[in-house]
Amino acid sequence: MIPVAVTQRIVVDPVTGEIRLALDVRWARFLAAAGLIPVPLPLEAALARQVMRAAGCAGLLLTGGNDLGEVPERDELELSLLAAALARRLPVLGVCRGMQLILSAFGGVLQKVEGHVGVQHRLADGRVVNSYHNWGAVEAPREFTVTARHEGVVEAIRHRVAPVVGTMWHPERTDPFDPADLALFTELFRSSDESRHPGRGAWFAHGRPHVGPAEVPAGDRREDSA
Repeated sequence: MIPVAVTQRIVVDPVTGEIRLALDVRWARFLAAAGLIPVPLPLEAALARQVMRAAGCAGLLLTGGNDLGEVPERDELELSLLAAALARRLPVLGVCRGMQLILSAFGGVLQKVEGHVGVQHRLADGRVVNSYHNWGAVEAPREFTVTARHEGVVEAIRHRVAPVVGTMWHPERTDPFDPADLALFTELFRSSDESRHPGRGAWFAHGRPHVGPAEVPAGDRREDSA
């Protein structure tokens, strides 16, 4: 099985105030079905990069949970990991918040969307997917192709050059797992494992990632984002 680095959501224990990292148990089952094995990452960026290298991770999965701007430490970690993965030509796949972070890093703008939390909806191609997000984009940065939409909202993206993909739906929450999602993960990360070309630079529009344009205003953050 191929190891893939996986970021985690941050939760605070209401009794002790302890800060914890958490990952939906369904991710392990989903990734295993795609021939992959998760390598959960710590919150410290330098240590997380060391873990990725030591484990020989074939790519980076940016998972859901925590609105952008809600937990700055996570934003900083994932932007750092995204830049590092791009510099090493490792594939990156962002799910829900993960896709939002990718859009933000390339200068995309998020806006509030209605009717996208805890529902199933149909994409333009007829596929039905789950939805758990309050924020979305209606346009993608010029570096990306929009590969799925729902009523004008961008639901999936693919970088035109780099191995970077994003989906707003949660493939790990689909029961049974959708073969199309499994194939996407297998194709993206297995190709990297078979042939890697590190050290060829990154693909950020302005040379570095940034959160600013798409940061969710503090007063509008929602706990039910996934």
